[in-house]
Amino acid sequence: MNFRLVRIAPTLLALAWIACGGGGGSTSPVGTPTGGGGPTNPGGGIVDPTTVGVGAGQTTQGVDITVPTTASGLNAEVLGVTEISGGGGSASSVGASIARGSAKRVLIFGKGMRGNLQISISGPQDITISNRQAITATDDTPGVMFTATVSGAATPGARTVILRDSNENITTFTGGLEIR
Repeated sequence: MNFRLVRIAPTLLALAWIACGGGGGSTSPVGTPTGGGGPTNPGGGIVDPTTVGVGAGQTTQGVDITVPTTASGLNAEVLGVTEISGGGGSASSVGASIARGSAKRVLIFGKGMRGNLQISISGPQDITISNRQAITATDDTPGVMFTATVSGAATPGARTVILRDSNENITTFTGGLEIR
């Protein structure tokens, strides 16, 4: 006869023990009291959760929680591609594409965008980034613009533009720059 050793979680073992008629004492097989519920729930019944509403930097009474005072102020919202020699340009939430063997200006707008952001592009190292600078959209949304020079042998496909500020906050425009 062959036997196989099976490891069972303690909670499942306790349930199996009770279901088979065992566990008649005041303590379950895993060592937790039964029927009590602990100091915050002495009756042992199910308790409805309490909703606590707080804002950034506020305090609460009787509840031990922490709410960060600020969240990252960095969010890439729209991306566009335009000719290097032309002025202006537009961006959209679906991104844009660049042909292999060409150089284009990439525009990214959104909360916290500045010219001093560290910019990288996912995938093979076949795109060179240069001429990074701050820009502003016609609706006053801050942005960053840079030149992307794509190798003629670049791997086609969607790339993610990664932007990092000096506080190590990161935002991405996932799959927003397509190499074709």
